[in-house]
Order: sequence, then structure tokens, then C-alpha cells
Amino acid sequence: MERYFTNSTDDSPSILFDGDKGLIEIIGKSLPEDAITCYTPLYNLAKEYIKSPKQHTTLNFRLVYLNSSSAKKILEIISLFEDFPSQDYRVTLNWFYNADDEDMHEEGEEFKRMTDLPITLVKEQ
Repeated sequence: MERYFTNSTDDSPSILFDGDKGLIEIIGKSLPEDAITCYTPLYNLAKEYIKSPKQHTTLNFRLVYLNSSSAKKILEIISLFEDFPSQDYRVTLNWFYNADDEDMHEEGEEFKRMTDLPITLVKEQ
């Protein structure tokens, strides 16, 4: 399966998709001028990936800020994994946040309310 990576910029996160490892990571600040352009490649890869996924898939989100349009696109990506093919497949979703960052903790809580996937909130020092 294809590997996709983009470096972070001042207003967009680094994005990693590694289908062979069953890994998606989004790291950094997410306030791109066009969230659709930023996240569509990942969305399309994830949509294709779930047709024939690894038995265990990990989604790691380590964001320091995200705007509402980014949150919407991220939720669309997360939602793809709610319809995983069967119980033989497992999804781990980790939401990392700095211990001093109540806003990103709250964002993680909000995603937990908006999806059926279990989300592990991971406080980092």
C-alpha cells in the first residue's frame, strides 16, 4: 500500500499515512487556508485503505491547534473507521495533548462525543 507524507508548515500539520504499517499520524498546527486541499489526499487514501486494512490500525493525533474547518475534515477521516469491515479488525485512536493545553484536551473530548470509536486521550508533559 502507498505511503504518503507531507511536512508541516506554519499553518498545516505533518501528515503521515503508512498503509503497510496501518498508521496515520497528524502532528502540529492545523489552520490551513484550505482544509479540503490539505486533508483530501489523506481522506482518499484512508477510504481506499479500509477496503483491505491491516488487522490493527493506529491513528495518532498530536495537534497543538486546529481550526473548525480542520476539525471537520479530521472528523470525516475518523468517521471512515467507524465502519470498519468486521470485529476482526481493531482501531486505536490516540489524541495527544500537552498537559498545559486545556483547549486541545477539550478538542479531544469533543471528538470522543462525536464518534463511536474509542479515543484515548494521552496527556504529555
